[in-house]
This record gives sequence, structure tokens and C-alpha cells, in this order.
Amino acid sequence: MLKKTICSTATVTLFALLTLGFVATGCGGDPKEYVSSRAYKGHENDFDIHYFVNAYPNTVGTRLDDCQTCHMGGSFTYDASPTPRTVSFNACDFCHMIVHPHDPGYNEAQPTTYAETLNPFGQAYLDAGRNPGVFDDIADQDSDGDGHSNADEIAAGTYPGDAGSMPGQELAPSRIFSYEELTALPPHEQLMLANSRKQEYDDYASYAGVRVVDLLTELGVDVNDPTFEGITVIAPDGYLKDFTAEEVRGQYPAGLFYSGLDSAGLGTECGFVTYPDSLPAGLTDGGEIPGDQWLTLALLRDGLDIDPSNLDVTSGKINGEGPYRIAVPQATPGAPDRGLNFSPSTCGDGYDFDDAKDHNAGAMVRGVIAIRVNPLPAGYEDFDYRNGGWAFIDSRELLVYGFGVTAQ
Repeated sequence: MLKKTICSTATVTLFALLTLGFVATGCGGDPKEYVSSRAYKGHENDFDIHYFVNAYPNTVGTRLDDCQTCHMGGSFTYDASPTPRTVSFNACDFCHMIVHPHDPGYNEAQPTTYAETLNPFGQAYLDAGRNPGVFDDIADQDSDGDGHSNADEIAAGTYPGDAGSMPGQELAPSRIFSYEELTALPPHEQLMLANSRKQEYDDYASYAGVRVVDLLTELGVDVNDPTFEGITVIAPDGYLKDFTAEEVRGQYPAGLFYSGLDSAGLGTECGFVTYPDSLPAGLTDGGEIPGDQWLTLALLRDGLDIDPSNLDVTSGKINGEGPYRIAVPQATPGAPDRGLNFSPSTCGDGYDFDDAKDHNAGAMVRGVIAIRVNPLPAGYEDFDYRNGGWAFIDSRELLVYGFGVTAQ
């Protein structure tokens, strides 16, 4: 454990809060240990969550060690035939709208600043001064108005900025599927392109498992109910991804196959696509991939069990992609393109990064442990994926809960 003499708060917050296991010795005081957030590592430079877990060290590694403690999701209505629809977004996807707004059509404005995504607790923290010392100032407040102080909610592990989360609530009805139970459901397999936005390689792979619509039907969920909003897919590192009702129950267009884009075809410097060892007969360059494309919970990749995910303790990010992954076909099929971090290249072949393409790989959540069916019934507590979520990876189990699900 590192030790360093610190004489200013600014130095502490800039260095100590971002260093795991740091001990600071004040100029005239006793050593003080600072803890570091284990929040989703896509936001490892977010000092606010580090401030929070230093104020409440018992929250490290729990679901409160997460963006949702201060940020909220959002709901939008839009006109759809035959009836208007409502679609809800989790805190991750809601914030991402700032940089990647959705196609127009919602009746409500999408967020354009991060302040617009704050929940009442996050707003109280901002209003109080947004620094490590203000959590004591707002501890006795009831920011979300649910009758429980912020401090009491944090002690109970519930969200102080969400009135639908409070101490003493019953967990939502749920079902747990084993690997064997999932393999007993109607099987589906699809060859598809996973087109990455930033990574070096794009992949053609054959994913086999169960269509999400069939999984929900097995649970008795009426996916045609106008109040069914879709699903949220959950990974144990805190990554969440929403899919609308239309994406769940609708077939995607046929994918397109492009050959010769690997190192064998373009050379080691320019090749950027990987292909399975075995491809189905009848594929043509630039032609449609045979077979239906659906939103699918994948159990196999190229005929083999998907490598289980694990947490890289150094980077805090997930390695592997299984045992379950959401296979998301391209909604706008097209050719692969090189990742943003690997373009422009000197290859001159027309396959450098194109922001207009459908980069579906980013939606293909790895290490799926749970699926929330939206909307979550009123009065129930949400699943605490931070506490015990990795156990679902080890046991190859899947939790499904929420709208239309009856207790197991």
C-alpha cells in the first residue's frame, strides 16, 4: 500500500481518490485511508463516484458504487401504429444519448447535458457544492421524497435518488434458468457480423441459443401487450443495455456477408475481420446471409460453449464473453469497417471507419447474468447485480425478472 504526505485537499482528490489502496498522511494528522470506486470501468475517471465511496466506504463494490446513485434513466413517448408507445432507458443509455442522440420522433426532448440526467440525490450533491465534504451536509435530507433519509437509504443499500427504491421492499418476481433449462428451449442459430466501433477486429460468428422472444414467452410474458416496454440486459460489471419491445419481438433484416477481409485476404497490416473456421455453403461476397436474424441470448459461438467472462482486476474490465451473450444483428446491414482507433489507415481499400455504419457489437452485452423485463412492477425493488452477480457467471445461471414474470 502506498504512503505519501499530503498537505492539500486538492492533491488528495486528484491522486488519492484515483489510486486503489492509497494511504495519505496529513501534514499534522494521523494516516487516513482512502478507498477507490469499483464502478463500471468505462467511467474510471469519474471523480464523483470516488468521492461518494470515500464518504461511504461500505458501498464499495455494491450497486451504489455505480452511476445510478446520482444519475437517472428516462422515458419517452412516440407515435406508433396502431397505438402510441412508451420506451424507457436505463441510466447508462440515457446518458449516452447526449453524445449519440436517437433518431428523432420522441415527443419529449432528449438530454443534451449531463446535469439533465441527474436524479434528485445527484442534484442535491451538485447543489451542495460537488466536493467530498458535502455528503455529510445532505445525509439527513430525503432527496427522492420516499420517507427515508439519504443516509438511511445508503446504509440499506437502496438508491437515495430513486423514490421507487427504499429500505424494506420486496424483490421483484423472478425466475432463474440453468444452462440445461435454456438449452431445452426452442433453439435458434444465426451467422452474423459483430461490427465494432473502436476495436481492431470485426467478427463474423455463428451464435446459437434461444431467441429472447421465445425466452419471454416461456415465462408467460405477453410481448404484444402495449404496456410491455422491452428489456434491460445486465452484466456483472454494471453495464446495462436496453432493447425496445420492437427489437425483442421483431425480426431483423438479413445480414450481409463480405469475404476476404482478414489477414489472408488483405495482408497482416490491413486485415481486420475474423471468420469462423467453417462457413455455411451458399455464401457470396456482398450477398445476404441465409437464415433469420433475431435478438438472441447466445449460449454457443461457432458450435462451442462461450468462454466464461471474468473480471480483470488490473483494468477492472471484463475478459471473455460468456457463458451468455446477447447477439444483436445489424438493424442496417452493411460491410464491416475498421475501428475508430485504427483509422484512417494507409490501406486505401475503402474499409476505414465510417460513423454512419451500424456498429452493433457495442450492444452485444458480454457475460449476461440477468434480464429485466420492463417496466419493473411498481412497489418492488430492483435486482442488486453488484452483490453476487459474478456467482451467476460461475453457475451458468440466468435471472429474468420484472413485467409479466411470476415467481418461480
